[in-house]
Amino acid sequence: MTKKHRLLIAAIAILTLLHMVFCAFYSRLYGYFNLQDNLRLFLLATLIFRGIFLAVIAISGFISLNDKASKVTPFYLIFFLFNLIIPFVFN
Repeated sequence: MTKKHRLLIAAIAILTLLHMVFCAFYSRLYGYFNLQDNLRLFLLATLIFRGIFLAVIAISGFISLNDKASKVTPFYLIFFLFNLIIPFVFN
């Protein structure tokens, strides 16, 4: 595992933890923005940030495939699938 992949995996792990915290407070944030009449903006921002986050994980996985780093590819796949299902777990 190269230093580049270690840093990418560490960054994705930290962002995954932040994503879990966000998902835990999602219903409260949803209610707050609904009361402030900013719900559409909140939902759009949430959708865009999650899409970008999943795209970054997928691109990192493709980079590991191009680098022939087969030992780290499962980590990217696990992080991608975990972040894909995490919003549904907290609902």
